[in-house]
Amino acid sequence: MNRRFTLIFIKYISVFLALSFLVVITGLGLFMYYALNVFAPSADTMEADDLIYAVEENNGSYSFSDNFKEELEKSDYTAFIVDDNADPIYPKINHNIKDDIIENLSGVVALPYKKHEHFIMISEKHNSEMPKINNPDEINTAQLIDSLYTHNYNSYEHYIEDSNLKFTESMTQQDYTYTDEFTDGDIAIFKLIGILFIAIPLLLIILTIFMAVMLTRKISRPLFFYADWLTQLSGGQLYKPSSDHNRSKSQKMYKDLDEAVDKLNTQLLADKLYRNQIDYYRDKWLSQLSHDLKSPLTSIYGYTKVLPYFPDDQEKYILLISDKAKYMENLIDSINSNFKLETSQMEIDKDIFSLTIVLQAVINTVGYDKINVINELDADHYYGNKLYIERMFINLIENSLDHNKTNPDINIHLSDEENNICIQYKDNGVGMDNYSAENFMKHGITSKNSSKNHGIGFSVIKDAIEFHNGSFTVIPAETGVHFKIDLH
Repeated sequence: MNRRFTLIFIKYISVFLALSFLVVITGLGLFMYYALNVFAPSADTMEADDLIYAVEENNGSYSFSDNFKEELEKSDYTAFIVDDNADPIYPKINHNIKDDIIENLSGVVALPYKKHEHFIMISEKHNSEMPKINNPDEINTAQLIDSLYTHNYNSYEHYIEDSNLKFTESMTQQDYTYTDEFTDGDIAIFKLIGILFIAIPLLLIILTIFMAVMLTRKISRPLFFYADWLTQLSGGQLYKPSSDHNRSKSQKMYKDLDEAVDKLNTQLLADKLYRNQIDYYRDKWLSQLSHDLKSPLTSIYGYTKVLPYFPDDQEKYILLISDKAKYMENLIDSINSNFKLETSQMEIDKDIFSLTIVLQAVINTVGYDKINVINELDADHYYGNKLYIERMFINLIENSLDHNKTNPDINIHLSDEENNICIQYKDNGVGMDNYSAENFMKHGITSKNSSKNHGIGFSVIKDAIEFHNGSFTVIPAETGVHFKIDLH
C-alpha cells in the first residue's frame, strides 16, 4: 500500500513539476524576447557589449538584428563591420569606406568587435561641419578607426592641425573584451549557469521524490493503523491493535474515520456481550422448557398407548390428554413471559454464575491473547449481575489496549478476601497517577479521549462496583496500572 501511494504521488507531482518547468521555460522565453526589445541598443549610446544584441552571426556570416535595423533608420546611421583597412565585411559592398569615415569624422561611432574587425556607424548629418583633410593617404586606417572608439576604448586620439589629421596616445583608455573572447569571470559564470541548468532540475526531481515519500508516509501511515484495526475486527479481535503508527496524529488527521471505527469497535463489543447474555437466557429457557415439558409429554405418550386397550375409558383418557396439552400451552406461555422479563431486566437482575467462565468469555469476546488469569477462589460461583461484571472486565481490558502504543501484558488475579471477592488488575503499560484514577472514580467520569492518561471508562467501572456494593483502590506501581476491586 505504501509503495502504491508513493507511486501515485510521484506521478502527480511529476506532472506538476513538468508543467511548472514548461511554464518557467515559456516565461523565460517571453522574458528574453521582450528583454531583447526593451534592451535593444540605441545607436547614440551603444557600447561594445551591446553588439551582442545588434549583430547576428551565422556560419561566419554577419547580419544586423531587426530591432537594430529599425534603430538605424530612426537615427539616420549607416552601420558596417570592417577590417583594419576599412574594407567592409558586412554589408557586402565593393568599395573601401576609409574616405567616408574621414569625410564624416564628427558623425562616426566606432566600437571594437573582434580582433582586426570593427563596428562602424556613419551619420552624414555632420558632413558640412567637417574641415577639409589634406592628408588622407598618409593616415593609418587602423589607427584612425581606433581613435574613433567611444567610451574610452580608444588607444589613440585624433586632432586636426593645418588641415592634417594627426594622432596622439590616449591617456584614458580602458580595457574591453571582444565579443568572441571571454574573461575568466565570464567562463566562471558560464560554468555556474551550466551547473545550475543540470543541478536545479536534478535537485527538483530529488526533492519531488522526497516530498512524495514524506507526503505518502504522512497520509498513508495513519491509514495502516485503521487497516490493521478493521482487519482485527473482521477476525473477531475486538480491540485496538498494537501499532507503531502514531494514533494521536491519526486522530487529528482522520477524526471522522477514527470516531467511526472506534464506535464500530464499541458497538461490536456491546452486540457480542448482548448476544452472549441472550444465549445464556436462551439456554436457560431451553433447559427449563425441556425439563418442564418432559413430565406432561410422558403422560400424553402413556395415555395414547393405553387408549386401544380401554375402549370404555377412551373419553376419560382423551380428557386427560387435553388437560395435559392445555397445561403445556400455559407452561410455554409462562416460560416465554419469564424469558422476556429476564432479558428485559438483565441490567438489574442478579444471578449465580462462574466468575472465571464469565472472564474467559470476555477474553474470547475481545480476542486478546496476552491476558493471564490466576484463579484462587475457593468457590467459583458469584451472586451478582453478569452483564455488569462483563462490562467492567471489557472496559478494563479494552482501555489498557486503547491507551498504550504497544499492547501490554495483562494479569488478572481472583481471590477471596473475608466476605468479598478480590480482583487485582495489572498491566505493564504507560500507567497513570493515583490522583487521576481516584478523581475519575469519585466523579464517575472517563478519560477515554485523553492520550496522556490510561483512559479507563471509570463511569462503567463505577456503576458495576456500586451495584455490587464494592470498592475500588489504586495501588502504586512502577510500570503500568494496578487496581484492586472488591465485590460483595
